Amino acid sequence: MKPTRWLRFVSPTLLMLLTLAPPVVAQCHQLYDCVLVWSDEFDGTAVDARKWEFMIGDGTSVGLPSGWGNNELQYYQAENATVADGLLTLTAREEAVGGLAYTSARLRSLGKGDWQYGRMEMRAKMPTGKGLWPAFWMLPSRPATYGTWAASGEIDVVEYVGSEPDRVFGTIHYGSPWPNNLFSSSEYILRNGTFDKGFHVFAVEWERGEIRWYVDGTHYATQQEWSSTGGPFPAPFDVEFHLLLNLAVGGNLPGAPDASTQFPQELVVDYVRVYQPAAVKGTQVGATGLAYESPVRMKQIDASLAMSFENQSRKRDEPRDARRLWCTVTTRGTRAALAPKGTVRMRLGGTAGSSAWQGRQISAGLGRDGSAIFTEEEIGQLVAEAEGEGATIEQFLVIFDGSGGKKVTELTLDCLQASAGAAAARGLD
Repeated sequence: MKPTRWLRFVSPTLLMLLTLAPPVVAQCHQLYDCVLVWSDEFDGTAVDARKWEFMIGDGTSVGLPSGWGNNELQYYQAENATVADGLLTLTAREEAVGGLAYTSARLRSLGKGDWQYGRMEMRAKMPTGKGLWPAFWMLPSRPATYGTWAASGEIDVVEYVGSEPDRVFGTIHYGSPWPNNLFSSSEYILRNGTFDKGFHVFAVEWERGEIRWYVDGTHYATQQEWSSTGGPFPAPFDVEFHLLLNLAVGGNLPGAPDASTQFPQELVVDYVRVYQPAAVKGTQVGATGLAYESPVRMKQIDASLAMSFENQSRKRDEPRDARRLWCTVTTRGTRAALAPKGTVRMRLGGTAGSSAWQGRQISAGLGRDGSAIFTEEEIGQLVAEAEGEGATIEQFLVIFDGSGGKKVTELTLDCLQASAGAAAARGLD
């Protein structure tokens, strides 16, 4: 799948290597070549303040109506979150605090763990009983980018109501500011058992233009359609978000507890982990582009990026390795990305002996965001062929085919080298 956090340029540039620890390789489902970038395994004796912030009270301290905007019935406090034996436990109790009849806990990673794209995963055991509403979800770290909720977006990795213990939900909220907001939601129902009887893994894999939901490795939902009054697609889900964990009591979705609800109840979390593609943790090695003051209708646009694979001058920089490159080509029209029509063709250029050389051509279609991705495997095959023919690689040659002529304002080609640790994990070093 596609790498993320590409830096955009319209002239050639070189950037220094990011100083990174060797990544831990993970088994994501459709997120290409992901590595663990953040986690809490809850191995200590208290909530880790370097990773989580407690959210206290009834919501009014953060500008929401009492009840956290959902008519919830609990008062959040730090003492309802405990860590022991490798587990985080959020406990809902029936006790009067702050004028409310129940207490519970809510944590967020804002400013301590913020990401644009990746796999966000939790292994947890749910509570049971009417009126209980645990959630593992995400909000934008800088909501002013696209406006107030829900124009700024919300990603619910998993929601659950205790009166339906065999069912969970995955949802996105988007569109206009409340009350004209929109949402898209899907459910997953266990074939056997209930979510309060054992631990289950809940996850999303979030990429530019697509979000997918999983339970225990089963892919049960995909969203590719959303909008925001604050900006063009893929807004609002193209900026950094942070994590939230909470166990609400009452509220609009589950309703209030009744006589059948037994307290205390617990959301027990084994771990929370975040993965991203290995290429995100690498080096931007080159970029080039074409831009036009006025739209130009063209059937084909050619661009080339001159690349040197000699050792770079800075001692901290890694030698470039053509086998470890990702490249993305982005097209834009008069108003937005040129998607999904059109294809991009790529080949390598250079010399073989004293003669000019060009390799075999590969192609990729444009995605919904107007980008075409060429992965390490694809580029690696071209490099192997070049080496087999005794060629020295000097250029990446790209042709955008507009399929009959598109009004084009910009074409960019960006290439990034995966980190050495990630490459070693894949046996490329």
